[in-house]
Amino acid sequence: MLLALTLRIFGLDAKSVFADESASFRFAQLDWTGFWNTIRSREANMALYYIVMRFWIRISSAVWFVRLFSALAAVATVPVVFFLGRRLFSAEAALFGSALLALNSFHILYSQAARGYTLAVLLVTLCSLYFIRALEEADWHPAGAYVVSATAALYAHFFAAFVLLAQLFSLFFLKSQSRNVRRQIGLMLLVAGLGTPLAAFAAVHKTHPIFWLDHPSIRDVHHLFTYFFGSGLKFALSALSIILAGREWWRRASSSTQRAYESAWVYVFVGLWLAVPVALTLLISHWRPVFSPRFLMICLPAVVLLVGEGLSSVKPPIARYGFAAVLFTSAIMALPSYYRRPGLEDWRGVADYLTKNVQPSDVIVVDVYYRDAFDIAFRQSQQNCPTQKVMPLFPGRNVLKDVHRIWIVSCHPTRKAHDEVPATPRDFFLHSKANFVGIEVLRFEKSPAVK
Repeated sequence: MLLALTLRIFGLDAKSVFADESASFRFAQLDWTGFWNTIRSREANMALYYIVMRFWIRISSAVWFVRLFSALAAVATVPVVFFLGRRLFSAEAALFGSALLALNSFHILYSQAARGYTLAVLLVTLCSLYFIRALEEADWHPAGAYVVSATAALYAHFFAAFVLLAQLFSLFFLKSQSRNVRRQIGLMLLVAGLGTPLAAFAAVHKTHPIFWLDHPSIRDVHHLFTYFFGSGLKFALSALSIILAGREWWRRASSSTQRAYESAWVYVFVGLWLAVPVALTLLISHWRPVFSPRFLMICLPAVVLLVGEGLSSVKPPIARYGFAAVLFTSAIMALPSYYRRPGLEDWRGVADYLTKNVQPSDVIVVDVYYRDAFDIAFRQSQQNCPTQKVMPLFPGRNVLKDVHRIWIVSCHPTRKAHDEVPATPRDFFLHSKANFVGIEVLRFEKSPAVK
C-alpha cells in the first residue's frame, strides 16, 4: 500500500488535464438542477463518481486534490486484491498479485486522473471478495455487503455489469448447489433490480455517449493486453505466469479427489472475470463500438491475481522468487518513462506553443468540448492566453476582416471526435502543423492576394 501510494501521489499535478477530466470538473461544479439534468440526459455512466466529486471538490478544486480521490481509491484496491487472492489461492499469490497491481503503469495512469475508473476497479474487486464470502459463509453480513458494493460498482461504471455476469456464469461451474448458491442468485437479481435505471438509460441512449469509439482491431486487443501485462519482457513473463496458473487449474480439475476438483473452481471464477468482459465488449463492438482499454480496467485485478498465482506455483522457491524478482524489476524499470510522458493530451505543451507564437489579433478555434482543458492548461502553466479571440467555430467574414492568422486546435484528429476540423475560409491557406500528444495545432495564414 505504501508503494502504491508513493507511485500514485508522485507527480500528481505534473500531467495535463485531458478533456474527459475537465468534464469531471465541470459536472462537479454544476448546480444541483443542472447536475441531475446532465446525469439523466447524457452522463449516467460514472454517476456515483460525479456525486462523490460534488462534495470532494468543495474541499479544494486544485487539480492535484481532485485527482487525489482516484489515487486513494486505487491504493485501497491493493489490500482488497490481497484479501481476495489469499482467500482464492494463497497468501503468497495474493502478495505477488497486489504488488503487481501497485506497480502497474496502466493503473497508475488512471490513478492520476480525475475520472471514476479506479473507483470502479475498487468496487468490482470488493464485490468479488464479498461474492466469495457470501458463497462460503451463511452469515448475512457478506451478503448485504455484496449487494451494496455490486450496486455501487454498477453506478461507478456500466461495464461493472460484465463482471457481475462473469460471477453469475461461474456459479454454473459449481458442482455443489448449496443454499448459499441459491441465496447468491437471489442477491444478484436484487442488484439487477437496483440497476434498472442504468438499464433504462442504456436502452434509450444506446452507445451515443461514446460515439467517438471505432470498431476494434486485432491491434487494439493487443494494446489492451500490453496495458494489462506491460510490453516486452513483462508481457512474456506475465503470459507465462498465466499459463502456469492454467496448468495448476488443469491439474486440480483432472484430479480424482473431490477436494482438489472443487478447488479448481476458483480458477474458473477469476478466468471468467478476465474473459467475459473482454469477449462481450468485442462481441457488442461488432455492431456498436464500445471497446476501450480504460473501460476494461475492471479486469485488471483478475489479471494480477492469475499472474500472482502462476508465480506462486513455480518450484523450487529459489526459482519462484527469482522469476518474481525479474518481473517486478522490469515493471519498476518501465515507470520512469511513464512519469516523463506529458499525459493523454499534452495541453500544457499546446499552451506553451501558443503563448510563444500567437499574436493578440489572431483567432484560436477550439471545440467547445475541449475548451475547459484548454483553459486549465494555461492556468496550470501560470500563463495567460495570448488572444481573447478564442472561438468554438470559425467566425464570420466580418470578424476575419482584420485577422491574418487562425490557429485550429484539434484534439485526437484521427478519431471520431467532437472537433471535426471546420472548413477553412477560402481566403486562408494551411501554413504549418504542430503535433503534440493527442493534439494537433494547425496554423492558417491569410492568402497574400487578400492581404
